[in-house]
Amino acid sequence: MKIDLSGMKQVIGVSLLFLLLFNSTSLFSQNHQRNAAKIIGYVKDQDGNVVTGATVYILNTSYSTQVDKDGHYVLVVESGEYEIMSSAVGFITQKAKVSVNKGENKNQRFVLKTDPKTAIEQVVVTGKSAIQEVRETPYNVAVLDATKFHNSSMELSDLLNRASGVKIRQNGGLGSATSVNLNGFSGRHVKVFIDGVPMQGMGSAFQLNNIPVNLAERIEIYKGVVPIELGSDALGGAINIITNKRNKSYADVSYSYGSFNTHKTNINVGYAAKNGFTIQLNAFQNYSDNNYPVYTQIKDFTASNFTMDSVWTKAFHNKYHNETAILKTGFVNTSWADQFLIGVTLGKEYSDIQNANTMKIVYGEKSRNGNTVMPSLTYSKRDLLTEGLDVILTANYNHNYNQNIDTASREYNWLGEYRETKNVGEGNRSLAKFYNDNAVASLNLIYKISSQHSFSFNDNWSTYERKNADNVAIKDEYSKPEDKANNYKNVAGLSYKFNYNKQWVSTVFGKHYKQKTSGVVNAGESESFPTWKRVSAEASAFGYGVATTYFWKDFQYKISYEKALRMPSDSEILGDALLERANAELRPERSNGVNIGASYQKDFNENHAIYINASGLYRDVQDFIRRTIVQRTGEAQNVNHGKVQNLGLNFEGRYYYKRFLSAGGTLTYQSLINKELYTNYGDKQLSATYNDRVPNQPYLYGNGEIEARFQGIQEPTDLLTIGYNLNYVHSFYREWPSLGDVNTKHTIEGQLSHDFTASYAMKSGRYNIALEARNFTNQRLYDNYSLQKPGRSFGVKLRYFFM
Repeated sequence: MKIDLSGMKQVIGVSLLFLLLFNSTSLFSQNHQRNAAKIIGYVKDQDGNVVTGATVYILNTSYSTQVDKDGHYVLVVESGEYEIMSSAVGFITQKAKVSVNKGENKNQRFVLKTDPKTAIEQVVVTGKSAIQEVRETPYNVAVLDATKFHNSSMELSDLLNRASGVKIRQNGGLGSATSVNLNGFSGRHVKVFIDGVPMQGMGSAFQLNNIPVNLAERIEIYKGVVPIELGSDALGGAINIITNKRNKSYADVSYSYGSFNTHKTNINVGYAAKNGFTIQLNAFQNYSDNNYPVYTQIKDFTASNFTMDSVWTKAFHNKYHNETAILKTGFVNTSWADQFLIGVTLGKEYSDIQNANTMKIVYGEKSRNGNTVMPSLTYSKRDLLTEGLDVILTANYNHNYNQNIDTASREYNWLGEYRETKNVGEGNRSLAKFYNDNAVASLNLIYKISSQHSFSFNDNWSTYERKNADNVAIKDEYSKPEDKANNYKNVAGLSYKFNYNKQWVSTVFGKHYKQKTSGVVNAGESESFPTWKRVSAEASAFGYGVATTYFWKDFQYKISYEKALRMPSDSEILGDALLERANAELRPERSNGVNIGASYQKDFNENHAIYINASGLYRDVQDFIRRTIVQRTGEAQNVNHGKVQNLGLNFEGRYYYKRFLSAGGTLTYQSLINKELYTNYGDKQLSATYNDRVPNQPYLYGNGEIEARFQGIQEPTDLLTIGYNLNYVHSFYREWPSLGDVNTKHTIEGQLSHDFTASYAMKSGRYNIALEARNFTNQRLYDNYSLQKPGRSFGVKLRYFFM
């Protein structure tokens, strides 16, 4: 195969242009250094603890920086007199006057005093970061620091793929369908939230596969038991994306270009006034031709069969483009609200559909487009009306429109060749328009009776309505009528938390689930001559659980149990009229699960630190919902499989040397086993797949990474970061292991991919350039039923950040 390096050449060209501009400005930088002075120091609280996240800046200038993990900072300035400020959440801002001469190193230390109005107890007493606070909860949770990757061109799904226990399943390139596999559970088993608000129903223009990593501050991954504050009916866990919350004016603007004509732009700006008024805008767009090479069999239209051998060709009908803007305004840190924001999210998306859920079924004209309009409200206040009562209220209403276009009377192969057919539509003929209205409201109340006792209440309410109108050019008696689908869900939870001197923390909780769904589905046996019928389903149940953690020296131990229920989602029941079939007979999943875990964290001196975490889970599931593929059409359908058992083991290890080097990795083993003894309910015929692993699920995977940081290459605050990452997935069966000939059984081969990154930050992170090489050994990577993913790719990202 001839390697196409055109994309790499363009990336190198853009990079060289940027470096030329940088080197031309370095002459001015050298002149600046001759007149430069330094202001150095640290920021600590009254007890001598590091104030995590503290900012040091000079009034009425662009000089600004954040403290490092030891609380130190460096500002490189020109000689003169300045008013220098230090601020942090929960502390009173301090100001000092400083005069520095050319070449002088001026020391200015700050000791911040607690702000009694806004201080957060955990920050004041321990100085722990938000990531450490989450890790120390009783739940089996992993946390990713997204800020470390803001110079990369990653989407959130790319970053999640590095977490312990997580494997992102993706159908192809940028914008393709994505699902999260978390310890053996995937798809709708794992709920995704953004700042505690469910992402389900937000529209395809705003999902994990297209949101830039710059939007997030950190990502919390709950494995198994989920806190009631998230109001979830998740069976396999939950992911909560915490966005950046800056109480100062800021600007974060970036552009990246990469292989397959991929362009990504992100504009994130905000203004904060002294009276608490704030306005924030986050806008991003992604575009790609996604014309990456694929290695596959070709259908011969003359012989009406597939070639014996696979050949290299390119995806030819795979473009993707989305645009999203998020505008918020309101007040923060006032006497009546810690946060009051109203906002609107606008999104637009276009996507070619290259293939079905298998590589053999190819499309050449099928496409999808959509729009999203989502107003939102957020309100939070500590000590509302009385001391110890905290409230968080969120609500959004999402109106989105999607259209599936499939009217071509043609059949395509991977060479772009086609033959005319008598059918209208390459798959299911359609000009279907879906008008989706989704409303979500969540109320969290936390009442802290004392430092040891607290109660929490959460109610998460959501409603979904989908109207369908199919104005396909050829419409007959079997065309789907205009219909309306509805889904209503409510999850309410109550918990009690006991905290014994922060050495032993336990929580017990209960949940109530309720759901109603109705819609029109094909109740007949034939897809060509369907029998349309309106169906409805209703379910409710109770669940409960307990979670506890104990600290001993540098160790933390955890154990949790939950009796849980997961309601089928609207898309699982009603399908999407594109590649997902409806199934009105789906029943809720019921499970009992146990999680255990232990971690060790130790700073050996100022130079060395390690973090080790090991955890395990066991879950017994009834009426497990499994996604299957209809081979003839390539469509997917969700079915109740029956009984399954899941055993999972996770390991994570990290080593840190000063601020120079970090290395670590994760390893996950999961075994999702079929425990349905008989083929059908009421039938005593033994199942041939009893005790088989559930197919099309990776069961052994992991990643490793190493990163080196070199500071002060041209100026003291410049930072060069070089990183390497590998991803490994062990081979697994595409179908049931006990079925078929072992010599011809479809197997998704083991995969090992390598990524390289290099970024250079100048002026304390104000100007940044990053180069990336993903899968640089060009391994063939596959996912969901052997769908091929992109091979080797290169990219460059330019970023400007000011705060």
